[in-house]
Formats: sequence, structure tokens, C-alpha cells
Amino acid sequence: MTHLIYYKKPYEMAFKAKVIKCIESEAGYCVLLDQTAFFPGGGGQPADQGILNGLPVVKLLEEEEHIYHIVGEPLEVGQEVEGIVDAKRRRDFMQQHSGEHIVSGLIHKLYGYNNVGFSLGEEKMTADFDGVLTKEQVEEVERLANEAVYQNIPIQGKGYTQQEIETIPYRSKKRLEGIIRLVDIEGYDCCACCGVHVETTGEIGVIKIITADKHRSGTRLTLLCGGRALKDYQLKNNQVYALMDKLSVKSEEVVEGVCRLVEEKEDLKQQVAKLKRQVFETKMAQVDLQEPLCTLEEATPFELRLFASIWMERSTAPCLLLTCDEKGYKYALGGPSELVGGWAKTLNSQFKGKGGGREICQGTLEGSYEAIKEAYLKVIS
Repeated sequence: MTHLIYYKKPYEMAFKAKVIKCIESEAGYCVLLDQTAFFPGGGGQPADQGILNGLPVVKLLEEEEHIYHIVGEPLEVGQEVEGIVDAKRRRDFMQQHSGEHIVSGLIHKLYGYNNVGFSLGEEKMTADFDGVLTKEQVEEVERLANEAVYQNIPIQGKGYTQQEIETIPYRSKKRLEGIIRLVDIEGYDCCACCGVHVETTGEIGVIKIITADKHRSGTRLTLLCGGRALKDYQLKNNQVYALMDKLSVKSEEVVEGVCRLVEEKEDLKQQVAKLKRQVFETKMAQVDLQEPLCTLEEATPFELRLFASIWMERSTAPCLLLTCDEKGYKYALGGPSELVGGWAKTLNSQFKGKGGGREICQGTLEGSYEAIKEAYLKVIS
């Protein structure tokens, strides 16, 4: 049995141990120690990273009560070795995991919803709940979760037998057997968990819920705690200051300023579209509407569609409008709604095309003008 340092002393990242066994495998050398600070992963929390006697620990395996450290070179049985866990990474994961327990415990306590999914990654953490949370409820949970941080409550982990645990109310996603480890945060959560946590809630730092999205029939929260929450705040604060500078407004006026810009942009788009329509209508007077193919110089997809729509307003004849791009042509194809989709598919198949639509199909084609014209005339004949 490997003595697990990380449960009793979660901040002891450097340790010495004795090599009990070293077995060669396809993955490397599996080293069993008499004790370890390396957490092998579990409860949704990733395994630790670090070095053992100067060798990178590439993987950790847990078999019954033994933890094997996979390294690239053999270590002699009986020798004393030194292990060093990546402390920054471990502390980050402990902050996130402990913060999630508080949030999940509060949601269960206040609204009766269960945590049915948990993912803790290198950059973000998500928790899924089997009920829909309103914006106001999410904000209340976040406020209360941070109150738990301010109170600096001890976080205690302890193993219980099946008989002992029968009288203890706790959260769990599944029925457990044998010794069950509970992580208890008094007043906020008691949950079956094999993960590694900080020792007090104050060590979590800020708990921030950055998104609350509908997920299946419930809610998925994306959470940031401690250093991650600070980094996110700094990033968004810098973005706000950049917008303040660009818009020449105060921080509380940024949203209003951006909305004003969006409205101005929409007005300008409508004005530009109106002017382009006038230009195209003038140009249309010079086009033979019975000629089924026309080219436009440096036209955007919007301009192609606009020109095609004006064409179809004035003629019942089909039209193919082309403009050059780096690989071939962008196109707009107009015609009867029951036929034009099939025409577009045929051209796409012959000229590595992409796109589609109804009445007016748009996309791209690769090939020469002559080849595209010949194929198009066959398609509409």
C-alpha cells in the first residue's frame, strides 16, 4: 500500500521515498514507492505532473492501493528517491476543484439540483446540473460562494465505512462501495470525492461564474477560481480600457458606446446597399438580360447577390454572375426556385464548388471561365 501524502499534506510538493518495485512496460518503467505526493487523478481532477529523481513522470497509474509512477529510466529497488510535484499546476487544480464543491453544494442546497457532470481542464472548468438556473439564481450562488471564501472555512477530507456513512447526508453521482472519502465544507457542502483540495476556503480566492448555458435539460456553468479568475478579470479589464480609449468614453459608458457604433454601422450598411443598388441598376441598363452569364470585377458575395436579385426583378431568364478570386470564381446563380438548386449542385460537383441556396445560390467554383460557361449553358438548356 502506498502512503498518500497529498491527502494529509496537500501542499507538500517535494518528498523523499523508497523504491519498492520497478517494472519495465511499454509505457516506460513503472515505479512503486512506499509513499508519494503525486495525485494519480480522480473525481474529475487531472493527475499531477512533475519529476522523480530528475526524470519526468509521464503518467501515473492507480491499481488497488498502489500508485505507479511511469518514468523513462529504471530506478533501483531499495534506493531513496526525491519527487517534486508541479506545485503551481497542483495549486491551481485544488483551487478550481474546491471552488466547484462550494458552488455545487449551494445549488443542491438552494434549488435541489444535482451536479451530473464535471470537467476540470488546464484552462477552464465546467459543471453540469440537472435543472435550469435563472440569471438571478446564478448571481446569488456566486455571491454566496464568495461569502464562503471570506469565512475561510476548513475543508476536511475523511474516509468512512459503509456503516458510518449511513447517517451522513452527502452528495454523490453514483453508489459507492468500500471506504468512502467525504470532503466536507461545513455549511456549504459534503460530497464523496477522491480529489485533492485546499485546506481552507480562503485559499480558493475569487469564485467567478463566467457563463451559464442551457445544456440538455439543465444548466452548464463555466467557472474560474483564484488565479484563473484574476487572469480573466485582468484580460477583460484591459479590453474595457481599450474600448474606453477608442470610444473616448468612461467605463460605465462602454456598452452604450458600442451599441451606438453597431447602430451607426447598420445605418451605413443600408446607405451603402442603397447606393450600390443605384450603381447596379445603372449598370443593368447596359447588360443584355438574355445573356445568361455576366462577370463583375472585384465584387463581394453581397454585391453578387444584389446584382442577381436586380437581374431577376427585370428578367425571367436565369443568370450566372462571376467574380474572380484567388482559386477561381465566386458566383451567384439565379433562376426558378425548383431548378436553381440542382444547377448549383451540378456546377459544384464539376468545379470543386461549395455553396447553395434557394432562388439565388451562392458559392465558389474552381476552373476556367470558358469551362464554367460551357458547363453552365449545358445545365440550363
